[in-house]
Amino acid sequence: MLVSDHIHLTVQSGSGGNGCESYNHRTDRKAVPNGGDGGRGGSIVFRADEHAPGISSFKFRQHIVAETGVHGGPNKCRGRNGKDTLVLVPVGTRLFDREKNLLIRHLVQAGDEVVVVPGGRGGVGNQGGKKVSTGEPGQLLDLELRYRLRADAFFVGLPNSGKSTLMNALTHTHLKTEAYPFTTQSPEVGVCKLSDYEQVTLCEFPSLYAGSLEGRGVGMDFLIHLEDARFVFYVIDPLSPFSESPAKSFQMLRKIVSEFNPQFLEIPSAVLFTKMDLKEAVAVMKKKKFKLPFPALSVSSEDKKSLEKLKLYFREVLLNDAHA
Repeated sequence: MLVSDHIHLTVQSGSGGNGCESYNHRTDRKAVPNGGDGGRGGSIVFRADEHAPGISSFKFRQHIVAETGVHGGPNKCRGRNGKDTLVLVPVGTRLFDREKNLLIRHLVQAGDEVVVVPGGRGGVGNQGGKKVSTGEPGQLLDLELRYRLRADAFFVGLPNSGKSTLMNALTHTHLKTEAYPFTTQSPEVGVCKLSDYEQVTLCEFPSLYAGSLEGRGVGMDFLIHLEDARFVFYVIDPLSPFSESPAKSFQMLRKIVSEFNPQFLEIPSAVLFTKMDLKEAVAVMKKKKFKLPFPALSVSSEDKKSLEKLKLYFREVLLNDAHA
């Protein structure tokens, strides 16, 4: 899943139509003003939609213009209003005024909408002796759209920690799993069914390691999606060749997350020790005991019993109002 987290675009509302200067010349030679008003220009409206394409689609549509209002006509004919332009964006999109760096609206739920730039008012016609005026010009605004992935929980881990295999086992997706590191190149989302009427959305991040702080591997920019996270699982392989011990793995992951944004350390979390069907992994955990600030669960993608136990934990912490 290729995810763009922000994009810039320019929007412009439609100008109002001009008022008409027109006269009805009666038989008594008296000219009666009868010019109609101009129509209102179209507005730019953003609406959150569950089926909207990702914001990356705006790379090919970076200037959005609404329709101009029609000019007024003789015989008190009012110009037609310009059509509003409706822009559909994914649920969770934030709209920012780039110049002021000001949040305009966070579209949290499907159906949420906001008029970003209203159309210009139509000009006044000379009917009734009014002074003729031109329509208001449309407004131009530079926008930044920011999108954060929506998931109930995020998996963060070192290379080859078993995140993708675990995601496949829990969500029945078919993520690529290989022995070499950095198989996952971008965030991947899947749905884990807990019962006939309960499910949670999980997101696997690409792997992190010490070099991520210098931008190596696939970097760590994807961590921006933790901004709206409700829960984080630190996925740790006790036999990881990328760390001296499970404790060091945990400390490394926490350090990387902290370097990106210290506030992310406050997100409710738990630790998942993977590959616990292996005797060597069990032996390491027995030998190298250490204290954690969070709950820890042992899991194996090959062990249905441990997966069911993990699903029960999902229900406890992800479907609980305390973390909503």
